[in-house]
Amino acid sequence: MPKKRKHSLKTRKLMSQKAKGKKNPFFGKKHTTKAKKKISQASRGKKNPMYGRKHTPATKRKIRAARLKAVSKKK
Repeated sequence: MPKKRKHSLKTRKLMSQKAKGKKNPFFGKKHTTKAKKKISQASRGKKNPMYGRKHTPATKRKIRAARLKAVSKKK
């Protein structure tokens, strides 16, 4: 198995900036209805990475806490 290379913090920030706003190749575009349907079909049933799995109670608590935090910031 090949070793995985990690990008430096500086490189990650540069990649992030290059993908934001008008510099992003998909900026200002929208998926067609046909494309949306294709994406939806591609991750149904056994093709979905969470198929047949359940979140643990600890994970559910973490998700809930994160969502509550996000909702409180909106107000």
